Amino acid sequence: MKVPEIEFIPLRDAVRSDNTTILDVLVKIIPPEPEANIQRPALNLGLVIDRSGSMQGKKILYARQAACYAVEQLLPTDRISVTIYDDQVEILVASTLAKDKVEITRQIERIQARNTTALHAGWVEGGVQVSHYFDPEQLNRVILLSDGLANRGETNPDVIASDVKGLAERGVSTTTMGVGDDYNEDLLEAMANSGDGNYYYIESSEQLPEIFQMELQGLMATLGRNVTLGIEPQGEVVLVDVFNDLELTHQGLFKLPNLVLGNPFVVVVRLKVPAIEGKQQADLCHFHLAWDGNEQEERLKLEAMLQLPVLASAELEKFPFNPEVQRQVALMMSARAKQEAVQQVDRGEYEIASQLINDTRQQLLRAPQSPLIEQEAQSLVDLDTDLKARRLQQYRKRSQYESHQYQRSMRQSIQGDYYTKRSDRQFFRQNYSNQEQKRFLRSRIEVVQGDITQQQVDGIVNPTNQNLSGTSGVTGAIRHAAGPQLQEACRRLHSCGIGEAKLTDGYNLPSKWIIHTVGPIWQGGHQGEEQMLAQCYRSCLTLAEQQSMRTVAFPGISTGARGFPIDKAAKIAVREVVNFLASNSSIKKVIFVCYKNTDYYYYQDALQ
Repeated sequence: MKVPEIEFIPLRDAVRSDNTTILDVLVKIIPPEPEANIQRPALNLGLVIDRSGSMQGKKILYARQAACYAVEQLLPTDRISVTIYDDQVEILVASTLAKDKVEITRQIERIQARNTTALHAGWVEGGVQVSHYFDPEQLNRVILLSDGLANRGETNPDVIASDVKGLAERGVSTTTMGVGDDYNEDLLEAMANSGDGNYYYIESSEQLPEIFQMELQGLMATLGRNVTLGIEPQGEVVLVDVFNDLELTHQGLFKLPNLVLGNPFVVVVRLKVPAIEGKQQADLCHFHLAWDGNEQEERLKLEAMLQLPVLASAELEKFPFNPEVQRQVALMMSARAKQEAVQQVDRGEYEIASQLINDTRQQLLRAPQSPLIEQEAQSLVDLDTDLKARRLQQYRKRSQYESHQYQRSMRQSIQGDYYTKRSDRQFFRQNYSNQEQKRFLRSRIEVVQGDITQQQVDGIVNPTNQNLSGTSGVTGAIRHAAGPQLQEACRRLHSCGIGEAKLTDGYNLPSKWIIHTVGPIWQGGHQGEEQMLAQCYRSCLTLAEQQSMRTVAFPGISTGARGFPIDKAAKIAVREVVNFLASNSSIKKVIFVCYKNTDYYYYQDALQ
């Protein structure tokens, strides 16, 4: 079994023998990278959806789409429940195996907005549904979505957070999603922190499907839960600060987010090291990481000692400062300043908060520059603009959320950093005209007529069946061209749900990767086929991005034996690719490969 690694990056690579050293250190906890054929643990999910009156319109529409997306990602061995609430709580789907996805999504599609917000009661019922089928070898999580305040039943944030913590200690975690500017960010953040889950601030309801996608991908790649980090300075070394402001356990250990494959977590610490005489190398600080695995009954542990050479001050001055450490400390200090500015705003001290934000920006710009530093500097400008315009609800949520993200290393996450993409998208829209945007996106999409097995790209898409065993049409051609190794690789993947995407090597193909996806069977358009097909494209592109693919080729998905009308399919394909490329810069080219003349013209028409 692969385990995480602990890597130390000190501000300087030595400490003083003749004077005190103030040493900043990045403690990088690096989980292994995900494998193409990794077997994820089973999921036991409870979706809890606010259907109060304020969810009317687009919010409830996108909430339904997001929930349907979540259902489509599940395997038949996963469990799902759906609880909805306003002033009343209703179990829409009692906890069940995700076998009849059509029926589950049909129930979700009937959710309508109604009255006030019994948030706590809704969360409790979602927790009950998950707890009924609790299995320590599964990932058990409640996902709560709300756009309003808890104004019915239990409303005290401390009581609610305490209940969430109690459930987490019994193995059921809680993720919270706040939509718009009217929910209680203090409550939802506290619930996520206490519940060993994630917290999301969603400015627009249109972001909901993408946020659900990010949450589920992280959940499916979870390597360890209930993660703690012990920090033990050696000798007279003093732990001055942990910049992440992490919560402590009763044993004095720092609580970390779940270990997720491919997602490093960075803890930034400051040590005060006294003069160390008579040694060439010193043990400075002992770190011990512990977590619950997905299958092991015993807690897993990893230990590491920070050791550095000891030099005289004159020699140490020859050592440069590490710019990565300087940047991380600057970002963490910016996160703290945002929290302090929020407190000033809550007291009505708007000018003090504005000055604090601007001073922090100036300090940030003195750090070694990088895209993250530039992005954070721009974020501070945007926050000050909101503050001066007295858009206080938006200011408070953005400021508090971005601080939360940095302190939990989510902004540095390599998997689905949605908030970086959001900033990129806003910059793109603000600085380029509609025509320039269209020309730029058009340059990254191509329609060709030919054989997909001959495409010189990083990855091609294989539209297959749920058993990954198709032998006709495009699937048959890909299987024949890739060679017999592909059949064995598909067998190890076991299955693929409608709308999902899975990965294998390309074997004898010119492309390095094959992305396998299962499109819907056309049933007249009244069974959610269009949403399922759209999800195929989103899943494939997300997987391509995670594997750092620069070029991807798609055939028509579901347009052959599955009967999806080519005119509708082409429009969905182009729309989803355009939307994805508008928010993601890593994929440089997407090629639609058409075998028939008629298909080629439909794709060209959709692209125009």
